[in-house]
Amino acid sequence: MGNTWRIKKIIDMDQATGRVFDYLSHWTTVMEWDPSVVSARMLSAGQPAVGSRFHIALRLGWKHIPMTYTITRMDPNRFLELEGSGPHFQALDRIRLEKTASGSRLTYVVEVSFDRSFNKLTNSLGKHLFGLYAEKAIRRLRTMLSGTLKPPYLTAMTRMADQALLPGLIGFTRIGYLMAKRRRPVASALYTGRTMVLTGGTSGIGKAAARDLCRKGAHLVVVGRDAGKLNELRQDLDAIQGGGTIETELADLSLMADVRQLAARLIRRHNRIDVLINNAGALFNRYRRTAEGIEMTLATDLVSPYLLTRLLLPSLKAAKAARIINVASGGMYTQGIHADAFNAGGSSHHGPTAYARAKRGLVILTGLWAKELASWGISVHAMHPGWVDTPGLEKSLPAFHRQLSPWLRTPAQGADTIVWLAAAPDAHRASGQFWLDRKIRATHVFGHTRSSSRDNRELIKVLDEVSGLA
Repeated sequence: MGNTWRIKKIIDMDQATGRVFDYLSHWTTVMEWDPSVVSARMLSAGQPAVGSRFHIALRLGWKHIPMTYTITRMDPNRFLELEGSGPHFQALDRIRLEKTASGSRLTYVVEVSFDRSFNKLTNSLGKHLFGLYAEKAIRRLRTMLSGTLKPPYLTAMTRMADQALLPGLIGFTRIGYLMAKRRRPVASALYTGRTMVLTGGTSGIGKAAARDLCRKGAHLVVVGRDAGKLNELRQDLDAIQGGGTIETELADLSLMADVRQLAARLIRRHNRIDVLINNAGALFNRYRRTAEGIEMTLATDLVSPYLLTRLLLPSLKAAKAARIINVASGGMYTQGIHADAFNAGGSSHHGPTAYARAKRGLVILTGLWAKELASWGISVHAMHPGWVDTPGLEKSLPAFHRQLSPWLRTPAQGADTIVWLAAAPDAHRASGQFWLDRKIRATHVFGHTRSSSRDNRELIKVLDEVSGLA
C-alpha cells in the first residue's frame, strides 16, 4: 500500500461564488495560480462539465511531469471535484464554495496517493514540501482573485528612485518592465464578461491592450477614427482563442461633436460600463486647430477624455465598481498646469511641451475624479506605459526613437499596466494613483510642476468651457 498526502485550506474572497466557480472549473486556469504547473490545456470540447478532461504538466526540479485531470462531480457555484492521474500517483481535488456577506468562502482539499510506499524520512520530507507548494498555490489564488492583504502604496524607495534621474529613466525602458513583469498577478476570471471601452485601440499600445483584454474574456468596445483599421482589428480579435468579444465605434475624438455622439451611442447600447480606458492621444509638432477651433493636442489628449468621461458617468455609476484608466506619459514630469497653461498661440507652440502638459492635466484629473467618484465605487487611475516603440513615437520624435531604439519597450510591454489596472483588486483599492509597471509611482520630480487648488479649479473651468459642458 502506498502513501497518501492530504492538505485542506480555507480562504475568504471578495468575489461572488459564481465567478470563482467558473474560473476554477476551467481547469486550464490552474497554471495562473499554481507555480508548479507549467502548461495546461483542455482536451474536451465545449464548456466544463462532468467528464471534461484536461492535460497539465508539473514542474518537478528540471523535469516536467504529465498529468490528466477529469471532472468527476460538479454542482455549479457550490462544489467541484477533479481526479488526476500521473505516473505512479493519483490526485483528488475537492473544491467547495459558500456565500459570505463579502463574497465567498472556498474550502480546498487535495489528496495525493502514490502506488508505492516511501521510507519514513522520504515520506516526511515529501509531505512537508507538498504542504509548502499547496500553501503557496492557495495563497496565490486568493491574491489573484481578491488582491494582497495590504493595499499598494508609494514607498519611500520608489519615490527616491523616481526622483533620481538615472534610475527613473532606466525604469522607462524595457529593462524596467522585465524587472517588474511578475509583480501583482491578477486572475483572468476578473475580466470575463465585463464591458470595457478603449479609445485609440487600433495601433501601438492600444492595439496590444485590446488583444490582451479580449484574450482574457472582456467584452471590448474599441473606439477609433479609421474605419479600415477598426475592421482589421475586429477580424484580428475575432480569431483570438478566448471568451472575449469585440465591437467597434467610429469617432474622431479631436471633435467634441463626435465625442458627444459616441457617448450617446455607448449609453444607449450599454447600460453598464465597467472600465473606461482613455488611451487615444497624439503628439503634434506643428500648431493646428480642429474644425471646432481647439488646439489639436489639447482637443485630442485632454478635452476629449474629459468630456467622454463626464458624459459616460451614468453607465460607469451603474456598474457599481467601475474603473477609469487615463493613459499618461513620462513627459508630464517636465510640465505643470497653471492658469495660463492653454493660452499659448501658434508662434510659441512646441509639440512635446503641449503633449506633456495635456498628460499632466490627465494626471491631475485622475486625483480630482478619484475623490469625487469614490462614493459611487468608481476608482480612477493614471498610468505611464514607459518608452514604447510605436509608429507614433517614430513619427513625432524621430531623433529620440533612433537613439533609444534598442531600449524601447514593445507595445505589449507598454500595455501591460493598462490591462492589469482594468481588473486587479489591488488597483481598485488605490484610487487616484499614478502607475508604472503595476507599481504606484511619484507624480512629481520637479517642484515647479506642482499645481495649486486655484490652478486645478482653473483647469476644470477651461475644460468645461472648451468642451461645452459649462
